[in-house]
Amino acid sequence: MPTLPEFPEFRPVILDDKQFLEDTFRKVQPEASELNFTNIFMFSHIHRYRLSGLNGNLVIRARSYTEEPYFLPPVGDSKIPETLDAMMAYMSGKGERPCIALAWKWFVVSYIEGNGRYVYEPDRDGSDYLYRTQDLIGLAGRKFHDKKNLLNRFLREYGKYSEYRRLTPDLVQQAIDMTDRWCHEKCTEDVPSTLGETEATINALMNLERLSTTGGVVLINGVVQALALGEELNRETVVVHVEKANAEYAGLYQFISSTFLAKEFPGYAYTNREQDLGEPNLRKSKISYNPVRMIEKYKVWPKG
Repeated sequence: MPTLPEFPEFRPVILDDKQFLEDTFRKVQPEASELNFTNIFMFSHIHRYRLSGLNGNLVIRARSYTEEPYFLPPVGDSKIPETLDAMMAYMSGKGERPCIALAWKWFVVSYIEGNGRYVYEPDRDGSDYLYRTQDLIGLAGRKFHDKKNLLNRFLREYGKYSEYRRLTPDLVQQAIDMTDRWCHEKCTEDVPSTLGETEATINALMNLERLSTTGGVVLINGVVQALALGEELNRETVVVHVEKANAEYAGLYQFISSTFLAKEFPGYAYTNREQDLGEPNLRKSKISYNPVRMIEKYKVWPKG
């Protein structure tokens, strides 16, 4: 198993970190989607994740889509205030604005509230959407009426031509090709997350057999036209990393979302579908599926 360099030294994330990071995250039973090896690995080049160890805690350094450096909160339970101070001092020493980003609420309540040295503010764009899994599977009731109609339309128009299958190595290249087609339609430099998400998805697909994530695809006339990737986040929650579909097929998004969870994760009470990054269309879509609550996240800075 690879070892962590001692802070303030860092190294990149590698596939061989999988067991260590999964064990580390499992101990805290996280709600935040970032505390997951697949998420860290698939976005490692986009966010330039770097790992270190300090006071027995895992320290993760990163950069945002706009190139702003930040740390995730330290993961562990040893000398967290001292670890936090050292992380902030490190950024100051490099001429950067000290920042802990995507801090989950438990961390803020435990270590930031009442700490006169730090200030914090909500990060709505980075907060995750949490849903009842059975709501997303069944799409039952008035609040899902429009979604159910779209699903029924897909089954009516394309049901006899379509097939859901678990993603296996023989379908990976088709899934990559579909992701490329999706990006051709959706990616733009004005929204850098679309390009980053595409690169991350392909990274996950190319390493599928070495990750813990499960994939599902929908084939229409034998061609992959929809893709989903997900895995356990905590004992009650599955996290969906990727959900893409060819929008030319009305109701295909509803079909892949509902079927993927029904086939692969029916025993989980909740589904975390990650954040909207402040993108208006994505926010509208995620809200339309009626989340039960947000997994609130915050940004933290030294006071003054």
